[in-house]
Amino acid sequence: MKKSITLVPLLFLLMATTINSQNREQRIRQEPAPVKERVETILKKFNTELTLTEKQIKSSEEILTDFFTSTDELRKTRSRDSRSKLESLTKKRDEDLEALLTESQLKKFNDIKEELFPRRRRPNN
Repeated sequence: MKKSITLVPLLFLLMATTINSQNREQRIRQEPAPVKERVETILKKFNTELTLTEKQIKSSEEILTDFFTSTDELRKTRSRDSRSKLESLTKKRDEDLEALLTESQLKKFNDIKEELFPRRRRPNN
């Protein structure tokens, strides 16, 4: 009886550890959404918050498509200077988007930028 009382919690602990490890592996290997889907998601939020003109929408779509395509290519190469390249791509994206916006839109953009473009954190291993 005592053996079964000891074995049951150990069995649950082993199962929980295994499940947690599998979930971590899935999160690490998870591919980003397709470029078009990411662009559409951000443009929808943009237009809701900033009320963009048709010209601003088209220009934003081009900027975001270029950005996400470049970052996907950068992720595939994984070179030593990937971080600095990503930072320069992010800076260029922000500058290009800011150039399109009016002064009031720019204020709102700066308020929601972190929500629109969250920084990715590396999972703790």
